[in-house]
Amino acid sequence: MEEISLKGIFSLELIRKERFAGSCGMMRYMLMMDDGKMKASVYPEPYCWEATPEDQKESQFFEYSAEGIEAMVKWLNQKYHEKFCG
Repeated sequence: MEEISLKGIFSLELIRKERFAGSCGMMRYMLMMDDGKMKASVYPEPYCWEATPEDQKESQFFEYSAEGIEAMVKWLNQKYHEKFCG
């Protein structure tokens, strides 16, 4: 079963400087800083972040820490399996 792993490609330093976009199967995701916390959002293909209607996006906030990254990856995989694996 497909899983999201950010090991070696994502860091606290990276998200502090810029947004990070990725995809898994038919799910796209956007990771960014928002008001001092990390924000993860998931949304369906085929459109990019800017072209996807807000009502199709689901977001969750996480603490800015290594533990927050772990929780964020767990949440992304949970959403992938709940919404995008048929």
